[in-house]
Amino acid sequence: MIRSEAKRRHDYRKEARLRDLVQAEPGRAQGYSRLAAWLARTGRPGQALDVLRRGLAVADRPADLDHLMGLMLCSAGTWESGVRHLERAVAREPARFAFVRDLALARAAAGRTAASVETLRDAVRLAGPQGRRLVWLLRLAERAVRESGGRPARRPPPPSREEAAVEQIVAREPEVAGALIPRKGAPGTLRREVLRAARRALAGLLAERPAHADLYFSLGLVAEELGEVDRAIDAAEKAIALNPTYVEACLLAVRMYRKSGRAERAEDRCRAAADLRPDWADVHVSLGRILHEQGRPDEAAVAYRRALDLGADSDEARRGVEAVASAARPEGGGA
Repeated sequence: MIRSEAKRRHDYRKEARLRDLVQAEPGRAQGYSRLAAWLARTGRPGQALDVLRRGLAVADRPADLDHLMGLMLCSAGTWESGVRHLERAVAREPARFAFVRDLALARAAAGRTAASVETLRDAVRLAGPQGRRLVWLLRLAERAVRESGGRPARRPPPPSREEAAVEQIVAREPEVAGALIPRKGAPGTLRREVLRAARRALAGLLAERPAHADLYFSLGLVAEELGEVDRAIDAAEKAIALNPTYVEACLLAVRMYRKSGRAERAEDRCRAAADLRPDWADVHVSLGRILHEQGRPDEAAVAYRRALDLGADSDEARRGVEAVASAARPEGGGA
């Protein structure tokens, strides 16, 4: 028995084959899942978690990886992170009985009894006749909720077909999120539910790929359209931290800082954008607007004129110069 266990723990040839499988097909989740499971069984959970994290960052269909990651984290007592990964697995494949069952049990073990009841009901439905084995657990959970004076959490309404389609499309092609935002002056606006669906997809992608500046920028644009100023600022700043030359993210931060009344931060980000793209007229128009709002007309005029030099058709820059000049004239003075 001991010799067999030692052989299993040190079967380096099998481990090498599993690692070769990952190298050969880096976009497939199955290789990462098999290697992580092997490492966990041989007493190396830290290495197993590292393999799962790598897989979650690059694999095409990572539901199994989220499921295994959730189980491992929960078994280590890291309940909140474990439950989050199990929730992602269920969100990706809501018809997988094992995923739903394990999420229900994890929620119950984490003390989230009401949420566990709702998930157990889903598991019972998915299991069909075999779900009778879970009914007794469901009844116990329901009784626990009643005795605590609470009620099972109300389930949000299921997404519409349009929302589900948008979420799936953005999850596959995240750049579509930016295309959903109406351009300035364009008629009509998207329903908030559709924008929230795009936001959910982007948040899910960022959970797997937290080092992608473009994803944060897209999330910031969606948050801006939803009027979520703080969320948009946070997303823009994370995009800039990952890519300090990201001018579009700087301008997003400028808009959001102005909206939140943080003029100094708006000016800092706008000057950074002007340093990066001195030939962009819009950047200088934004800087002129910020300076004018702060009561610094001379500096604002310089910025507006710079914008006019770069783009003679900039109506906003021309109006800015006129507004600064008008404010500087004494009352009753001539041209």
